[in-house]
This record gives sequence, C-alpha cells and structure tokens, in this order.
Amino acid sequence: MLLVIIMRFLPSGFLGAPITARSNHTQPARQLGGLAIVPVVLASLWFLGDGSGLDAQFLVATTVAALILWITGFFDDRHHLPEIVRLITQLIAAGIAVYGLGPDFRLLPELLPPLLERSLLVLALVYFINLTNFMDGLDLMVVSGLGVPLALVAGFAAFSLAAPTTGALAASLVGGLLGFAVFNRPKALVFLGDSGSLPIGLLSGLVFFLIARDMSVWTGLLLPLFFIADATSTLIMRLMAGENILAAHSKHAYQIARRSGWSVWRIVLSAGVVNLVLGACALASAQHGALRLAGILTASIAVTLLLYRFRSKKMPSR
Repeated sequence: MLLVIIMRFLPSGFLGAPITARSNHTQPARQLGGLAIVPVVLASLWFLGDGSGLDAQFLVATTVAALILWITGFFDDRHHLPEIVRLITQLIAAGIAVYGLGPDFRLLPELLPPLLERSLLVLALVYFINLTNFMDGLDLMVVSGLGVPLALVAGFAAFSLAAPTTGALAASLVGGLLGFAVFNRPKALVFLGDSGSLPIGLLSGLVFFLIARDMSVWTGLLLPLFFIADATSTLIMRLMAGENILAAHSKHAYQIARRSGWSVWRIVLSAGVVNLVLGACALASAQHGALRLAGILTASIAVTLLLYRFRSKKMPSR
C-alpha cells in the first residue's frame, strides 16, 4: 500500500532506473522499492517485538543500522556516492547491527576469541550487504534468491526448529518482499534500488547469523548459498581477469543466462527451486555425521550445476 502511494505522488521520473548496455531491463522502471519496504519491515519488527522476544537492544541497533543504509542508499540512487562513503557507512551499520546481537551471541566459541569473532561477523555482514546489492539485477531475483530462504527460516521457526526472534525477522522481510513482488514481476515497474538492497542485505545477513546460532553454522551458510556462490564466483573470475572489481558490470551467472536467451521467469524459478533444495540440505546440515555431510555435498552440487547452466551461454531446452 505504501508503495502504491509513493508511486502515485512522486514525480514520474523520480529515481528512474537508467537503461544502459549493462541493464537487464528494456522498459522504464523506478528505484522506489526500498522506500516502502524498509520502513514497513522495521515497523513490523517493533510491532512483533514483545511477542517474539526481540529485545530493545536488538530492535534499536537493527533499526539504526538499517536506516543508515536506507538513507545512504537513497542518496546513492540519486547522486552516486563515492565508494569510500558507501564502505564506511556499511562498516558503521554492520558494527551497530552486530552490537545489537548482544554480548552473549557466539557462533564459534570453541574456535575464535570473542573480539575476533565479532570483527569477522562485521566483515561478513558488509560482504552480504554488497552481494545482495550485486545480485539485485533482475526482476524478482531478490524475491526468489533471498525471499525463499527467508521463508524457509520463518517456517523453521514456526516448527520450533529456530527461535521466535529469528522467525519474526525473517517473516517481516518475507512480507515486505511479497508486497514488492507485485510490482517487481516481469516486466518490472519498480526496482529495489540501493535504498532497498543495502538494508535488506543487512537484515537478511542477521537472519542467517541467527539461524546459524539456532541450528548450525552450516545451516546459516547453506540457505543463502546460491547468492553467495554466484556473487563470490563472479568476483573471483573478475579478479583473475584483471578487471576493476569496483566498476559496474553485468557478469553474474544469472545475468549471463538472461543475455543467452533464458526468460526471466525461468531464471528466477530455477533459483527458487535450488533454494528449496538448499532448505532441505540446511535441515540435514543441522544434524551430525553422514547426514550433515550429505546435505553439504548435495547443496554444493546443486548450486554448482545451476551456475554452470547459467554460464553455459546455451539456450535452455523447451
């Protein structure tokens, strides 16, 4: 509802997404999604706070961190801020968000001292913020690529496999993404923009931290593995090619598939199906022994095969 209001009352050219040689869209669209999703998700968290056990420290820190990225993303959508400004604000926001997890939050207490683990969590969150921004380059990609894993986390919480706090954050994000999907389905009228992808990356990263605490570190890694693998493999390939990794590009596996003739629906549905497989693998990875190993191997194979298909530059069979 908020997005409808924003679309109606803001000027038609406000935050219009330019069509360039790197674009995956051929029709006018506006980068307004984040202006609606982020406030609504944060408001829902405060509404759900008491009932789901979200404490004040987490709510305040998460809200402040998300709003920092929301404002920074808005100005970047408008004026293209320098990379150093973006990086500094992301580090600040990630640091605040990790602080909000509380002093007792640990993922690898047997392996890492608290200060080192906290520092690595901040860096991991900054990386997830950026890879979400990188992967937001096709209609419904964030909805399929992140919405499905987040919905699975909410489902895990509903069946008491994860904490209610984890489920509340995941469910709030899923609700926001479902509303956005109405306007982002092909051919999209609205994109997230940096004001959406950056805060959503931060909030989603927190969800995967929390599910890693509730179930297992492997669970937190496997659920977003498709996003992580596509973004990371693309980064490595660009580094090996001697490219400027800070420059804009269109070389992610899903983007190559689109340029090779895959339909948008086929790409996002393929990603969604793989994410369902990753959900089953994540459940297995929360166990021990052979079942955990089977889950990890199956997830790795499924994602590798999909990325290979995306990058093969062959038209999919009809």
